[in-house]
Amino acid sequence: MLHRENRITTSHTSSAADLLKEVMEYYDITQADLADRIGVSQKNVSDILNRKRFLTEVLALRIEKVMGISSQLLLSLDSNYKLNRAKKDDHFAQPNNNSPLFLKKYSWVTA
Repeated sequence: MLHRENRITTSHTSSAADLLKEVMEYYDITQADLADRIGVSQKNVSDILNRKRFLTEVLALRIEKVMGISSQLLLSLDSNYKLNRAKKDDHFAQPNNNSPLFLKKYSWVTA
């Protein structure tokens, strides 16, 4: 039964960093080891895990080859994370029909 007093909460949006951390922990892989395996610096891996940088297509493909995680999934996670973060930061993210910037149909258009 639907209870109107229940609040809708937004769920946590994961990034590729969250999944990478989880897999690294499962396999007990260090940042330096992962960096060596995918051909980047440990600093680069650290920046990705701390969301200071996001995966490129090439890096996602390298990770897929080494860790078996779908590059498409990794890029999707990062894309969704960045979009949700931008929505929180940008006042344009939510449509405002009353705003003069919102597209409106001209009254003289008949089609």
